Amino acid sequence: MEESLSNTVRDVPAIQQDTTTMETDCPKDEQCPIVPEADKTPTVPEVAQSQSALEAPPEADRSDEPDKPNGTLSKRQRKKLLKLENWEQRKKEKRLKEKEKMKAKRLEAIQQGLPVRTGPSRKELKRRKVSYAEATIEVAVDLSFDQLMIDKDVAKCVKQLLRMYTLNRRSVRPVPLHFVGIEPGGAVERHLARNDGYRHWDVRFSSEHFLQLFKPSRVVYLTSESEHVLERLEEGCVYVIGGLVDHNQHKGHCYQLAQQHGIRHARLPLAEHLVIKTRSILTINQVFEILLNVHMGKEWQQTLLEVLPARKGVTPKTVPVATEDGAKAPESGNAEDCQATAEQSG
Repeated sequence: MEESLSNTVRDVPAIQQDTTTMETDCPKDEQCPIVPEADKTPTVPEVAQSQSALEAPPEADRSDEPDKPNGTLSKRQRKKLLKLENWEQRKKEKRLKEKEKMKAKRLEAIQQGLPVRTGPSRKELKRRKVSYAEATIEVAVDLSFDQLMIDKDVAKCVKQLLRMYTLNRRSVRPVPLHFVGIEPGGAVERHLARNDGYRHWDVRFSSEHFLQLFKPSRVVYLTSESEHVLERLEEGCVYVIGGLVDHNQHKGHCYQLAQQHGIRHARLPLAEHLVIKTRSILTINQVFEILLNVHMGKEWQQTLLEVLPARKGVTPKTVPVATEDGAKAPESGNAEDCQATAEQSG
């Protein structure tokens, strides 16, 4: 190495002489595009640096580094993927432990002579065919908000959808349930796919907008910002619940959508029947459970007291009895309009 470095240094005067000869032979023409550079005689450190650069491998060939296996994912992304894989593994182990715990509780209840189950089993529910013959309304969840939610909130949204499906399947009087606006390959579809067999749910999945599936005259969008109160469920109407879990970051977004599309909107009669000490924001499955109970014939106040959690500190309010003449629809239109439209759409 020292010999090659000394030979390179000895050759420096020869390089400088060749450069001087080239500049002498070059014509001194003003139009000559060659601009003579300043005299830069390479010093010993520069020569040594160029020599070491020739001996070092290029950066592009370092593709076998352990922290960059593909050269595309950052360190944070790799950590996130590893964390997700570990979570999936823990989820399976947690489910196995829960099953074993449920079996132990069941055996203990049998030994003590206690009732094992209060409702139908899963096998009975699978064999049961859901009939919508008595259903007078339909419920759709608008799931077109992938871009407005972080991944954690999307997971919460899908969990609430699962609760909705369970409530409807176990109901004595279920309603047709639609999950619409699902972006193909989006976050909602990805989290739904984590539930094995979700495509076999008695739910109508669609990537289309709800206005492409239902006539606008049948649609009532439920939003807490609406000035119209939902006093009764109208036969033949489709009640749309916004599938947006954002912790009130996009307040009034669903209300603005309803106004942009020119469709009817309404809010649940919470303030008319209850005294609430906290915020009146409900989850998706809570709104659906309220609609389902009212559809089965329960009163608004009784349903709200049963569905709303105790932490909200709700108390019943004295409600004046309304006459039939004083009943109001959520907005323009009435039950007969919805029913006629439903019969036309078949």
